[in-house]
This record gives sequence, C-alpha cells and structure tokens, in this order.
Amino acid sequence: MMDVVVALMYTAVVIISILLIALILVQPSKGGGLGSAFAGIGDSVFGAHTMGHLSKITIVLLCIFFVLTLGLAVIAGHKAKSGSLDNSLLAKEGKNEVKVEKKVEKKAEEATVKKEVKKVEAKAVKSVKEVKKDIKKAAK
Repeated sequence: MMDVVVALMYTAVVIISILLIALILVQPSKGGGLGSAFAGIGDSVFGAHTMGHLSKITIVLLCIFFVLTLGLAVIAGHKAKSGSLDNSLLAKEGKNEVKVEKKVEKKAEEATVKKEVKKVEAKAVKSVKEVKKDIKKAAK
C-alpha cells in the first residue's frame, strides 16, 4: 500500500515539475527573458490580468511541489530507519550474490566430477584396449 502512495507522489512531483517549467517559461521576466520569446503568449491566450493569475498558480504549484518532496524525503527516511536488513536492497543483493556463488560452486563441482569421470573413462578405455592387445598376443 505504501509503495502505491510513494509511486503516486513521485508521479505528482514529475507532473508538477513539468507544469512549473511551462508556467515559468510563459511568464515574462523583468529583463525580457524567455517569456518575451513567445511574443506575449500569456497575454493573448489568458487575458490582460493573466500574469497575476499565472504567478498565483506558480506559487501554489511550488508549495505543492515542496510539500510532496518533503513528504517523500520523510517516507524515505522512515523506510531507511525501520526497514530491517532483510528488506534493504543491499541485503537482497547480497543474498542474490550468495545464491549465485552457490550455483557457480555447484556447477564447478559438477564440471570437476565430469572431468574426473572422463579421465576414468579414458583410463578404462585404454585399459580395455591394452587387455584386448594382451589377449590377442596370448592367443597367438
């Protein structure tokens, strides 16, 4: 449940960030800035009193943005404190590494056993050939 809330908060932060970027770019600055590059788009689209409204919307979105980011920081801090070592990513990674190492060791043992079996088979084949030669010599 908490993961869903965190995901929604992150989504809201991203959307608000994009909206803030757009709002700030549309607003004309005192020195011209990028707002003038859009040739007064804010005045023509939203009306004459737009800058007052855009400024208010920007302030509200900034407040929401800061509250969400602080909330995410608090949630992350509580997860770090209360999360046991078993639930942390590093512990999971460590467990995965141990599993991989065990699998590698098992494969290495199997490969060693296979090599030993091949050596024994080769010796057995060699011995059988020698025995056959001895039998042929004895038969002559």
